[in-house]
Amino acid sequence: MVMSGFKIEWEIIPLTLKEVFTISRSSRSEVSNVFLSITKDGITGYGEAGPNTRYNETPEIVVSDFESIPYGFFDDISSPDEVESMIGNLNPEPVQSAKMAIEMAWLDWWAKSQGQPLWKLLGEKTSITPVTSFTIGIDSPEKMQAKIRDAEQYPVYKIKLGTERDRETIEAIREVTDKPLRVDANEGWATLEQAQKEIEFLDTQNVELIEQPMPASEFKLMKQLKEWSPLPLAADESFIGDEDLRQIAQAFHVINIKLMKMGSIMKARRVLNQAHEKGLRVMVGCMIESSLANAAGALVALNAEYADLDGHLLISNDPFGGLTVDEKLKIILSDNPGFGVIN
Repeated sequence: MVMSGFKIEWEIIPLTLKEVFTISRSSRSEVSNVFLSITKDGITGYGEAGPNTRYNETPEIVVSDFESIPYGFFDDISSPDEVESMIGNLNPEPVQSAKMAIEMAWLDWWAKSQGQPLWKLLGEKTSITPVTSFTIGIDSPEKMQAKIRDAEQYPVYKIKLGTERDRETIEAIREVTDKPLRVDANEGWATLEQAQKEIEFLDTQNVELIEQPMPASEFKLMKQLKEWSPLPLAADESFIGDEDLRQIAQAFHVINIKLMKMGSIMKARRVLNQAHEKGLRVMVGCMIESSLANAAGALVALNAEYADLDGHLLISNDPFGGLTVDEKLKIILSDNPGFGVIN
């Protein structure tokens, strides 16, 4: 019998947010992500799963998926072109964030075994992403002003909205900064009339785009909103990864690709190209994640119009380091092997 050369381990690590993080649906001070490591020939590859309860994922489910990885699985993968389909054929099929961690760990290990950064091995011509936004969660206007002042080094802010005091919030922010804003309502505007009223105001406030203004269930209303909207609209909750991009383009100008929803870097890169073919722009976003997962997101964002990869900047106990952000807040992927981050 051929022995497996890979040692597989995992650990649930609570990531502590520097500030309580509030969106229109919930508040969090900590999230528990699951970190996977695979080791062979003295080389370790790392992956990260950021399970999201909105998609019925928990750390315990992710761990169960890791426990179900069959003996010798990683030995049977020989190239990046195989990894996505191999993971998709696992039985039982892992949840998306677990798939992401499994693929990430193998790709990191493979690139390290080649002694090359993954971005170079996948044929990318640059290691620099677009400017990443910095997220300001929902809070009192005064506290959001303080958060803006504390984050004065960032050139673009992503403002979480979706409450009854959205206009008051933006007016307060405009008292302390005139920098460009991206707005994320997280499905918080329930009616077409409310969304139009809010967008009409935001169009006067140097806003670059609006993410998920209405619930994902209101697709017909989103089509009407897109026809009317003076600002670009981005699909987040409306786009998980397998939706028909031609239909998405009827209701949105931009899609937000998040690896934890997509479940695969290789798939995300393919979907990004398909979105561009349909006339959609692409933002690469993140959950609350460490530098490891955000390095994976940055690799996809090399070909995107927008980056929202600040998850590692929002936590106080990042298990990884080495993800460089330049003075313009563009992420620069390392020339070190693999994802280039340091454990």
